[in-house]
Amino acid sequence: MSKIVTLENAILQVQISKNGAELHSIYHKQHQHEYLWQADKEVWGRHAPVLFPIVGQVEDGFYEVDDVKYKLPQHGFARDMEHKLVTQDELSCIFELRFDHDTMTKFPYKFVFRTIYEIKRNKLSITYQVDNLDTEEIYFSVGAHPGFNTDFIKNTSFEDYTIEFSDKEKFQRLLLDNGLRSGAIQEDALNGAQSLDLKYDTFKDDAIIFDHFNSESLDIVCRHDDSRKLRVAIKDWPLLGIWTPVGKRANFVCIEPWYGVADLRDENHNFKEKYANQKLQKEETFSCTFSVEIIDKDE
Repeated sequence: MSKIVTLENAILQVQISKNGAELHSIYHKQHQHEYLWQADKEVWGRHAPVLFPIVGQVEDGFYEVDDVKYKLPQHGFARDMEHKLVTQDELSCIFELRFDHDTMTKFPYKFVFRTIYEIKRNKLSITYQVDNLDTEEIYFSVGAHPGFNTDFIKNTSFEDYTIEFSDKEKFQRLLLDNGLRSGAIQEDALNGAQSLDLKYDTFKDDAIIFDHFNSESLDIVCRHDDSRKLRVAIKDWPLLGIWTPVGKRANFVCIEPWYGVADLRDENHNFKEKYANQKLQKEETFSCTFSVEIIDKDE
């Protein structure tokens, strides 16, 4: 049985794998173009991993809950597990990951984690839901990590593109030190501007992580030809990561809305005190949504 699920309408064909509930393709039929990075293992072997129950790294590879240590790899375990397909039609599907003995050895909470995909015309919406099945509150982070091809205008590549934010921003950039937050913050990282030109040198110190922003969406657009745009709606997401593997000079950029972030270096390992972690009371549900929209001025 195929592990790939396909959603399709007159404009988009979207493919998702049961492995990690990971988005594998956003193909625009009229443009005859693939907008999602196709996981070249020599560059970056993923398309759009789902990050749960942590975002980023925990220091020394472990964290503590009630003085008990648990080990987790970067970005958690959901991206490397098979998710159950619970519903599907032509335009939508729902994947589910439920706690079991294995997850409890890494993450001591009872949960159901759902990833919901839905297409409508030229837009793909992605929703993450967490149900607390435990007898007490649970703590977690969740985030997205999709890579988008920077070649949707003919004869262009990465450094021909810019990211335009829906509002002028005084972003706070959280700086990294070997994958952990260093504690340093760059205030007003865009100097009140509304765009960020994609330059490889910008990512020499790892991902750009923005905290405290107002924009509800951002557009990836070619600076020489704005006839097509890829819009990512990020309303209500508290943190945003932007990344490309700088040493590879790759032709894609990751736009990563997050509820959570990597540990602060030399901080205590208490998971309940981890910055930007979410707290969910028993029998409650957490939900967050972002969307990807392909905009064509001629349509």
